[in-house]
Amino acid sequence: MSTNNGNKNAYEIRLEVLQMAVGMIDASYYAQLDKVRHIAKDQPYELPEDTRVRDALRTAKKLYAFVEGDGNAE
Repeated sequence: MSTNNGNKNAYEIRLEVLQMAVGMIDASYYAQLDKVRHIAKDQPYELPEDTRVRDALRTAKKLYAFVEGDGNAE
C-alpha cells in the first residue's frame, strides 16, 4: 500500500500506530496475567480485567497525537 518512494499515507500511519498500541497493551495485559499466575501457583485465580480494546484505542490516540506534533495528547 505504500508508494514506491516509501512515503506512507495517513491511513497507513494510523494503522501502524494502532498496531503498536495493541502490541504495547497486550504485552502489559499478559505481564499482569503472568504475575497473577505466578502468585496463585496451583490455586484457582481470577483473570485481570480485560480493558485492552479501550486501552489500545486510548494509547493509539496519544501516540498519533505525538506523531502529529500535538503535545496535548490527553
